[in-house]
Amino acid sequence: MKIYKMILMPILITTLTGCPLEGDDGNSGITGPAGETGLAGESGLDGINCWDLNGNRVNDNDEDVNKDGLWNANDCSIDTGFSQNSKVELNHQHICEALANLGQYPEGCPSAIHSVPTGTLTKMSTATFFDDGTGNKLESCGYSPSNGLLSINLRDFVNSDGNTVKQAWFELEGGYIASQGTMSIFDAVNGGCSDLCTADPNCIASVAVRKTSEAASCRIFYHSDTGGKYERYCGMDIPGVYTASDICMTSLGSNAIWAARCP
Repeated sequence: MKIYKMILMPILITTLTGCPLEGDDGNSGITGPAGETGLAGESGLDGINCWDLNGNRVNDNDEDVNKDGLWNANDCSIDTGFSQNSKVELNHQHICEALANLGQYPEGCPSAIHSVPTGTLTKMSTATFFDDGTGNKLESCGYSPSNGLLSINLRDFVNSDGNTVKQAWFELEGGYIASQGTMSIFDAVNGGCSDLCTADPNCIASVAVRKTSEAASCRIFYHSDTGGKYERYCGMDIPGVYTASDICMTSLGSNAIWAARCP
């Protein structure tokens, strides 16, 4: 028995010496299938349409600016151009006043016998305009000789269909822009622009023109007896739907808030 054990031990030791101390890394397993996609989040709110002036996401009547029964980009790009006598623009009132002190009265400036029209500054509305009987003009304030300086004039225009329709223009006789600035829509609707006119004895009219859902441009007008008239486009016939004068007068309460002196 002693001899048997002495023979086996060297063999066992030799065998253990040849074994690795750590095992080899195995191959990576196959990637498992992807998990299911999670639920989609809630959709965000749509942007505000350019014609949605009060941002309430409702197509309000006064936001169909061109009165075609549709609320689209055409209500965002209505022509709001205006013009005034170029000689008045070149002869700003301060220059006119300086020249008048020298006894000079160039065309466009008030003449030597000019007097500022008087009367009550009145907010213009559908009730202050009436047809003069010609079908081409709406006078303001009262029948002649009590007509105001502001009127709505209708002019023939050939549209894209080749039909002759009417365009409507606000006209302020003898008026020119003496100053302008920006104010909030809230202030404009509540008489902020006309208040500036009331405080100025030379002011004959004012208009607050809506520029955005929050801001309006306030324009103050003076008068010249040699300056012609101020003009502002306000609408065109939509045959079978609205007349130009209807569109023009609809704008009075929101897009063009006028106040003018009535005799």
